[in-house]
Amino acid sequence: MSLEYTFLVILIIIFLGYFSKRIGLLEVNNVDTLNKIVINIAMPCLVFYSLYNTDISLIPKLGILPIVNIIVAGISGLITYIILSIKKFETKTKWSVVLVAAMANTGFFGYPLILGVFGNDGLIRAIFYDVGTTLLFIIFNLLLLLLFGGKLEKVVKKILTFPLLWAVVLGLLFNVANIPIGPVVSNVLVYLKALTVPLIMLSLGLSIDFRGLKNSLNMAAFTSVIKLVIAPILAVFVLKLFGVGGFEFQISVIEAAMPPAMLALALAINFDLDFHVASDCIFIDMMVSLITLPIIMSIV
Repeated sequence: MSLEYTFLVILIIIFLGYFSKRIGLLEVNNVDTLNKIVINIAMPCLVFYSLYNTDISLIPKLGILPIVNIIVAGISGLITYIILSIKKFETKTKWSVVLVAAMANTGFFGYPLILGVFGNDGLIRAIFYDVGTTLLFIIFNLLLLLLFGGKLEKVVKKILTFPLLWAVVLGLLFNVANIPIGPVVSNVLVYLKALTVPLIMLSLGLSIDFRGLKNSLNMAAFTSVIKLVIAPILAVFVLKLFGVGGFEFQISVIEAAMPPAMLALALAINFDLDFHVASDCIFIDMMVSLITLPIIMSIV
């Protein structure tokens, strides 16, 4: 599909979620349920099925993409940390904003967009790039545990029971080992993975609250610059440094330009950081990305 057509479809489904909330067909409380279905069932099925059916010869080539993701996130987070430290922001607020600036919504927002515009070939590259976000989730969990305390057992359990992590591991394992899954399991995965995109868009529509625009505007403007402008520029330099070009280059730059990840908010909540500012920044940056993403996608 063309870029304009894909954005139109996505915006219509998002608006459908928002409109359903406004007229009482769905409620804000339904967002949590929809997100759990997406994160724990639909998206893992999509990731497993895509990795399982990936051409094995591409895996070494695409394996660099998660590393690019981590490097771009690390530099973005470091820039944010230094600037906010100079401005003497409170520690919990500072780390909430670092999470927002570092972690891109490469899956929840990236998959539907990449799939719509570039099809399955683009999606598999987006999935490999998104593996970096899964690894960042693990890294930040451990880092925040050291900084703010918490039970190691709880963090380890959260990491080991993270469905997307197992979807990546098992998808690659079954592919490389050539383990058959059979037509029944294959069809079940096809049905479940088809839920991913529409449920994500409906969930985003339900979660929209325009009152958030009144809060944390300055901080959201700051994270918008870091996440939506500087991050894709960093991705260009890192990709060129590693000699990555072609389709992999294009998809990686677009993924780097995605708005902040919802996982950043989950971490801010779990470690009792300033999750209100994180939530405001994520929401506003997502709205701004509807303007910046088409521009970036038309350039790369």
